[in-house]
Amino acid sequence: MNILTNIFEKIPEWSLKNDLRYFLAFNKFVPNAISNISPINGYIKYYIPKKGDIIVDAGAYPGDYAVFACRKIGKTGKIICFEPDPKNREILRKNLKKEGLNNFIIVPKGLWNKNTTLNLETQDGLHSSLSNKSLGITIEVVRLDDELKKLGIKKIDILKMDIEGAEIEAVEGAVETLKKDKPHVTIASYHIVNGKQTSNYIEEFLSDLGYKTFSDFPKHLTTYGLKNA
Repeated sequence: MNILTNIFEKIPEWSLKNDLRYFLAFNKFVPNAISNISPINGYIKYYIPKKGDIIVDAGAYPGDYAVFACRKIGKTGKIICFEPDPKNREILRKNLKKEGLNNFIIVPKGLWNKNTTLNLETQDGLHSSLSNKSLGITIEVVRLDDELKKLGIKKIDILKMDIEGAEIEAVEGAVETLKKDKPHVTIASYHIVNGKQTSNYIEEFLSDLGYKTFSDFPKHLTTYGLKNA
């Protein structure tokens, strides 16, 4: 299965690749072992976006989740896509426009625990990651709490992240939103930081905020935060 996953990753990010992701994720004749190559299954495993939802999609490239969510939330919903990498952002924009969608905002910034600038290491538009080295390009990073206020977003229903190891700092910059709105949380947490998977930190952080939290979907390990009853 790792071989299939590696082959899939090497396919260029054309819009047809998103179509393939949806086929794998939702065609009932595709075995689970293969359909789980598509990370969309992990993002929606415990909460499917519904009409009118307001969503933050951090690390939105290439728009696989964003396109799916835009269709689900309809005209009364909105998805705020954070994508700091210029190449990734252009692919995201093309994929959303190709589908004729307009219920989204693209924010050319990354999420962090303070408002500053950082270096972004890029791999020709693939899996860009933050670095403290003078490599790649300089990008603006922001606290989600501050950026939502700036955008005039009063409340969010879903917080989805796949930001290559920056999720620890990103949730620290979203604590006010998490406490106030209690959105459903789905965060890719297979990344290794200081020798440990970030899932451990994210689970503890969300639990302290009153969430029922756990990690699942081992093909693309994801940490979930569900509202406690």
